[in-house]
Amino acid sequence: MTDHNQPIGYLVGGSLKENFRVRLTVSPQEIQEGAFVVIQSGDWNYYGIVTDIQLGATDPRFADEQTETRYPANISRALHGSTLYANLEVLPNLMLEIGPEPGSPDYADWQGAITAGLKEAPRVLPVKNVPPHHAQVYLADQGDIAEIFGEPGEGGNFVLGFTREQNHPVCIDLDKFVQRSSGVFGATGTGKSFLTRVVLAGLIHYNKASVLVLDMHNEYGFDDVASDTKNPVTGLKTKFKSKIRVVGVGAGSTIRGQAPDFNLEISTNDISTEDIETLTRELNLKETTPTTLNALYASFRHEWFTQFKAMNREEVEVEDEKGKIRRCRIRKASQPGPAPTAST
Repeated sequence: MTDHNQPIGYLVGGSLKENFRVRLTVSPQEIQEGAFVVIQSGDWNYYGIVTDIQLGATDPRFADEQTETRYPANISRALHGSTLYANLEVLPNLMLEIGPEPGSPDYADWQGAITAGLKEAPRVLPVKNVPPHHAQVYLADQGDIAEIFGEPGEGGNFVLGFTREQNHPVCIDLDKFVQRSSGVFGATGTGKSFLTRVVLAGLIHYNKASVLVLDMHNEYGFDDVASDTKNPVTGLKTKFKSKIRVVGVGAGSTIRGQAPDFNLEISTNDISTEDIETLTRELNLKETTPTTLNALYASFRHEWFTQFKAMNREEVEVEDEKGKIRRCRIRKASQPGPAPTAST
């Protein structure tokens, strides 16, 4: 396994908008997509993530021909090393000033200026410039990961996961996390729900925030089974017991065959016409819907939804001479039988 003391490649091109290109000096099988890397250049470290691994050749003919079968092994290896290569696409994220080489006179002056308040202390910044060609690239070690994500166990740091290659802990600062809006994005099957469950568990365990989860697919409350690995997944209710209250929608509803702590029931009198209008797109309603809803409310007030559900297409309501509302069943002209009758 490659360590921080051994470069994995060097910078050969790229830009802030189009990512950096790194020529690998190790086997591409030692690097994975999503790996954290560090580009060292002078007084600065640049931190990025591998987004792609590409195979290339100085001439397409060398990639097309199988030199292993045409030449002796030593010649074939020499050709591979000089004609075939692999590049990394690295998305630059952050940069940090590390100063001159520790122990050098320049480092002492640099550190002294910071201590005296003449220079701002180094802090992680968004990438605003690029390192020069041939800057050395390394896999991020545990110190680099801690520099960016924080040390486990310090402050509000919560271990969210581990790096793929070297299993270094990756933290999230829960105190800062709850101060701003956040989102979990990714393609289908990339683990968004699992990651969200871990974040929720951290917030609940450390009492950092009250959490209201609108769980449309019943993924977080009770135990589940992973769709890909078929391994059991512990639900938040099982993990935290009395700290969690699971609410079912509707009388008698169950979740994964288990009864929730209580059920939420909504009275039909609590449904307003505005509630229906907000669902116009989902219910594929017509443009005349607001007019119809206003007419229903004008006629029945808070009972409008109950009366609407009770309506029948073959009946109409008419007002008799005494002002009493009666329902009349409508018969088609071609349908034999007596004239329409009115009923209360």
